[in-house]
Amino acid sequence: MTEKPRRILKQFQEKSHTIAHLMGEDSEFLALCEDYDACVEALRYWEHSREPEAKARVNEYRTLVQELEEEIRVTLEAQPLD
Repeated sequence: MTEKPRRILKQFQEKSHTIAHLMGEDSEFLALCEDYDACVEALRYWEHSREPEAKARVNEYRTLVQELEEEIRVTLEAQPLD
């Protein structure tokens, strides 16, 4: 990915400094944010899809997005305050 994930910065604006730092220093956190971006993008795709499996995919991606958000939130809460 040529550009660092942006969606997570919007989701946790109050932690933008910590997020930027972690993305630059922690490859696992960066991968987590990239996964979050990919899931949000997929969710948006399936929300507008007319494919027969769209409803199931929307449910799956909503769950994934929520799980990733929670994992990111836990990581951010474990960091020193901004």
